Amino acid sequence: MAGGFIPEIAVSNRLDKAKVEIFSFIETNAEAIDENFPSFFGKIATILERADVPIPGQVHDEFIDAVAYQVFNVSKRVGDPRFVSRVCDIACGLKRKKERKAGVHLAAAVKLMKMGMPIAAAAYLKPYWKHDVAVGCWYAYCYYILYKDGSTEPGYSVAERWNYLKTARQYMDELGQLRPGLRRLVRGEIEGDRWLVEPFWVMIFLATEWFPDNRWFLQIGLLRAKGDKNDVVLVKLLQIALVRFPDDISFYREAYHLKFEQGDLGDALSFIRDMIERFPGDHEPIYYGLRTALYLPRDAEYNEFRRLAEERKMPGHVLCLIDYTYAVLRGRQKQAGLCLDEFQKKYPSLNYYSDLLRFVTIDASAHPDGINRAVFTSIDNFCKRMLKIGEA
Repeated sequence: MAGGFIPEIAVSNRLDKAKVEIFSFIETNAEAIDENFPSFFGKIATILERADVPIPGQVHDEFIDAVAYQVFNVSKRVGDPRFVSRVCDIACGLKRKKERKAGVHLAAAVKLMKMGMPIAAAAYLKPYWKHDVAVGCWYAYCYYILYKDGSTEPGYSVAERWNYLKTARQYMDELGQLRPGLRRLVRGEIEGDRWLVEPFWVMIFLATEWFPDNRWFLQIGLLRAKGDKNDVVLVKLLQIALVRFPDDISFYREAYHLKFEQGDLGDALSFIRDMIERFPGDHEPIYYGLRTALYLPRDAEYNEFRRLAEERKMPGHVLCLIDYTYAVLRGRQKQAGLCLDEFQKKYPSLNYYSDLLRFVTIDASAHPDGINRAVFTSIDNFCKRMLKIGEA
């Protein structure tokens, strides 16, 4: 591959292999690295320079972040602020983009938090807490821990205990106004560090108590819980949200999808009927009724929501596609073909999609499970886009 194109996966695989070897070396030589960390980082720089694949700048710098994280993770000298500062300076100095310091500084902060040094950790988190919701939660958590557990660090004052709590609350309030996104700065090893899960959720749930009118804390919590597949937290957040914001359809949407994905179709129908009562002019809950009825054994529920959809004037092209999906999932291929014929006749501008569906399902009986999943997912996404579900 010399002089030619090298796929990203090849670079990633080489670096992943190198990372495993370097991490193993760090674990078995932690004391020696502590004593001569400049030399160690010099060797890391040499390894990267001599790599037999070209390494993009950001990938190179994130590799440095990962190494710094592991050095801090096993080091016995992190309690020495001069050591931490010097490691940060050297690691950041190896980067191609010298100002890209967040990854190294966050790695230092994480280790300091774990060691019970929230004051020192907060100093490293301070430049970044407004730019990533997780970092903002950790920053506020440092002050919350000073209130809750105290610290033996220089600068801690028992007399300031309640002020620490006030400060933690103040930072969460500001975070709720700024509303930064998830994983803007938190990547790599830090993203996978399970110790950091608790500080995040402690502060999110405290914020829902401190600022009950700010639904963003619930929204960002739901986003994180879904990404982590943490159904326990997801349920807790939804319980709060549905009571506190009964007129916000987005929380009902999340509750419905949770029940549907868990296979609790009876509970999903209960949410749908509640949504129809609360949001009578909205097509969204009726669509969910049709969507759920596709997987119910009887035809009665589908026919009920189908009639309701016509009464509420749901767009015809959406209804045609749902009828088609219903026929496909029931194994009624002739009926499915008739639905597509009607769709093509009435909505010729969408023939590109009906042609694709016909091609995919022409031999659906040969591999029904995979086809059915693909058809459902595609049409579900298409219908949601047509109905503008979730766009408000």
